[in-house]
Amino acid sequence: MISRLPFELLSSILEEAAYSNAREIQHYTYGVDTTSTKGKVQRALRGRVANDSLRWLSTDAIRQVNTQWHDWACQYAFRDLYIRRWRGSERWTQSRNLHTIQGYPSKDVYYRDPYCSLRKTVALFATHPSLASSVRRIFFDGFYGIETTALIFQVLKCCDGLDSVALPWITLRYGSADDWSHLLQLRQNGTALSSLELLAVDLKQSQIKDHARQVDKHPLRSHTVDFGHLRRIKLSGSSDLMPINDDDLVAISRTARLRELHITGTTSITTKGLVALGRASEATLRVLEHSPLSDDGFEHPNASSTGDGSHLCHEILQCPHLRDLAISLPTICVDLFSDPSAKWAGDVQIRAAGVCGQLSNLGKSRDAQQGFFNILSQARSLIQAQQKREIDLNIELYIDHFIFEPSKQLVHADLSLGEILSDGSWPVMAAPSSKGPYGQTGQYGKDERAYQCVHEEEFLEGLQKGYISF
Repeated sequence: MISRLPFELLSSILEEAAYSNAREIQHYTYGVDTTSTKGKVQRALRGRVANDSLRWLSTDAIRQVNTQWHDWACQYAFRDLYIRRWRGSERWTQSRNLHTIQGYPSKDVYYRDPYCSLRKTVALFATHPSLASSVRRIFFDGFYGIETTALIFQVLKCCDGLDSVALPWITLRYGSADDWSHLLQLRQNGTALSSLELLAVDLKQSQIKDHARQVDKHPLRSHTVDFGHLRRIKLSGSSDLMPINDDDLVAISRTARLRELHITGTTSITTKGLVALGRASEATLRVLEHSPLSDDGFEHPNASSTGDGSHLCHEILQCPHLRDLAISLPTICVDLFSDPSAKWAGDVQIRAAGVCGQLSNLGKSRDAQQGFFNILSQARSLIQAQQKREIDLNIELYIDHFIFEPSKQLVHADLSLGEILSDGSWPVMAAPSSKGPYGQTGQYGKDERAYQCVHEEEFLEGLQKGYISF
């Protein structure tokens, strides 16, 4: 019998059955619409069914076979949870069948608790702890209040096998030291949370001005909050209500020993906080991503100083296990890629304003320009050294609005101004580029022309003749 098979093999069979069932389930939800059909009721697409709901529906038949299969199906369905705030309103119709509806649907709007899913999850896990123990990843979306933060931590306290969690940034303000220490602690079963994501958004002005929301319990000041078991932190987005800042990262760095650090789309975190976390995790850090935004949200700012005179290139080189890197720096060193024993792999993307010690001279001094091209040459040497070790490494440098690809000796940019200044004599060998236009972070509706790519030597020639400039 199939139930006598080893559990690993049985689990693979049931998982394939669940995948097959999911393909036959409706993946979209529908409502009724009268706006585009002059009063006639028509079915309208509302959105996709969430993945966690699909997994539950796909194991409906499996749960009814026996106890063993029921337990497996529950673990499969509750492995990843996405709990979202309800948005919108509903009107009831008089029939389930569209063709039997007489006239217009009811105009009465029926209230639905926007936090219903969160409250029901708390009640479910309180009465069925075995289901909570099946959760490995959980994502909370749209809960930015003090009351909902308390409910979030009630859910998290029930999940004793949790590996990854994505929370609203405001939980770092409204959550207590006991809440955070319980979430991050080493559990009795020997497991601990390994991945933490904090997602920030802008709130309405009425929410920002609400004095009841101006609460900060300062959980990071407590010595019981220990980030030592985390392996990955991701901070994403910006907020206009008590955003995460450098002081928070400095507090986290007291106990953090990370393998991955991602800071993207932020306006409130500078290189001071980045360096603090990087120093604390320099012996273990493998992946580093730092892509800040300026206050308007459309441009990469020049990275500010660390506050203690630290040289960021040196800080990066102090991480011996660093493999993947995407970072914004004020300037880059001429010897950043000079170490052939570096373990960098994958995609390395560095955005900078110039070369260390020659920031203001890059657009004027030929020595400064030659120093920058020496950096490109060293980057090529490092790529070739990694290829001999059968390690794929791709390096891209973003200086001003130029994209340098050392492995192919190509430069990507908008060269239209150079064509005008040279009366069409430069560039001679330009080709269409697939890497632009990016501006600083994206096109964003700007009036930008399509990018072209030229060889580094031809780019240097145009630079020296004044057709283009940094």
